[in-house]
Amino acid sequence: MNKLVITLLGLLFSFTANAYVVNTNGFEFGSSWDNPNHNVDTILSGLEDETGSGLTLNMISAQTWSGIGASTIILEELAGYRHNTTFGWYDTATNSPHQIFSGADSKGASAVIDFGSMLDIGFYIDPNGVKNNRMFTENELNTHDDIQVAIFEIAELENSYILGWEDLDLNGGNGGDRDYQDMIVRVQIEQVPEPGSMSLLGLGLLGLVMTRKRMKTDA
Repeated sequence: MNKLVITLLGLLFSFTANAYVVNTNGFEFGSSWDNPNHNVDTILSGLEDETGSGLTLNMISAQTWSGIGASTIILEELAGYRHNTTFGWYDTATNSPHQIFSGADSKGASAVIDFGSMLDIGFYIDPNGVKNNRMFTENELNTHDDIQVAIFEIAELENSYILGWEDLDLNGGNGGDRDYQDMIVRVQIEQVPEPGSMSLLGLGLLGLVMTRKRMKTDA
């Protein structure tokens, strides 16, 4: 099993003028029960990125990623379930879950994850820690194919995303408030090397082996 070490890139945030620019691409958020008009887009619009220059967040529909590891940090938890909701990743081939943050983790908690091998992965939450209510980044795995997470890609940073979760079943008894700010997590994916890069690496290793053999023969 390959072990991956990723350096967290100063994922510290504060409220200043150099804030994120958030493009929701027409997606409409509801009115938060926690604080009206305080949804994931308004929250992110008030957060400064670590470069201090104000990065652009574009809401996307991508639901899975190819990678070998990631670094993560909780940007915000605002819902009543925040003391119990867990967050993790899963292998899309088996849906096997791997917890990253427990309910005890809160804003500012960070983690480095090793996927163990080259996998297609997604992320999930267990609202209030209840596994039977698990919600996924893949819409089709959610009850009624609901969009339970708003996914934003950071335009200026490669493979960097922000996930804003809605922790109530949108078609359940109370339907949720569609604020997508119940748990907000930033994820930096360490992607699988391109096939061409892997081939070049293989050729390089082969060259080293041939050189060593030639040196032994000459000796």
